[in-house]
Amino acid sequence: MLKYMKYELKGTYRFMLAIILAALFATSSLQLYGKNLTNGNNLSEPSVFGGIFIGLMIFVVFGAFIATIFYLIGNFRKDLYEDRGYLTFTLPISGSQILGAKTIIALMWAALLVFSFITYNFLLVGVLYGEDVINVIVEGLRFIANNNLNGVIIAGFLVAIFSVITTLLLIYFSIALSRVSIGNKKIGGVWVVIFLILNSLIAYFSIRIGDLIPYYIDLTNFSIISESDFMRYFGYIESQVMGHGYNPGMVVSSSEMIAFNIGSLIFNVLTTVGIFLGTSYIIEKKVDL
Repeated sequence: MLKYMKYELKGTYRFMLAIILAALFATSSLQLYGKNLTNGNNLSEPSVFGGIFIGLMIFVVFGAFIATIFYLIGNFRKDLYEDRGYLTFTLPISGSQILGAKTIIALMWAALLVFSFITYNFLLVGVLYGEDVINVIVEGLRFIANNNLNGVIIAGFLVAIFSVITTLLLIYFSIALSRVSIGNKKIGGVWVVIFLILNSLIAYFSIRIGDLIPYYIDLTNFSIISESDFMRYFGYIESQVMGHGYNPGMVVSSSEMIAFNIGSLIFNVLTTVGIFLGTSYIIEKKVDL
């Protein structure tokens, strides 16, 4: 698996480094142009050319993130639909190892893009605008620490990672399922429809299971609380929105409590494991190259 990860890394690093550099160049251009428009406390209006330039650089930044998503998805799809798949699936490794390697590399590149973007801009702001802006950011971090928001941020970060993994695996599963032969027909080109249907079903059942099991884990003290205790913190309407509609299985308060619906959490974890195993089985046993 490690050798295959090196192979994946070698095959993707040129494009991904180019994407990262393009994003950093665009955001540098935006900050430098913004600094040029700032004169003391006065802010000059950008020219027509300047407005076009700003729009173009913003497009490059967002385009870099979108291109990363489509590139990582397309990298998996090529192994199923193009000749390179013969090499991939004849390697002496299992389907789960192939899927695991691709998922890890995809997450690594996504994390590197986000981390480099945030870190670089933080440092560039300090260089261009001096210590004042940095002090504001530091004060914000102190406020978070002093108001016991560290747990909220950590929980939100972990849930975000879990959501990305689940979504990525579901996309891989949809692509693999669309490649499966039924009789003499190939269901290719409809993986997006499959993904949307499966994603909707998962969200629906997550909500329903959360309603059937109205108990939550309070991460501030790892205690189990009932729905009545939960509603005392959030209220009925807010708990419905945050606990289900926003992110099934996760509820996060601004300061008082961090709670996960037990039923939805278990369902989402088991679903993610099932998607991984199902995708591994399809690409190992069912894909006819």
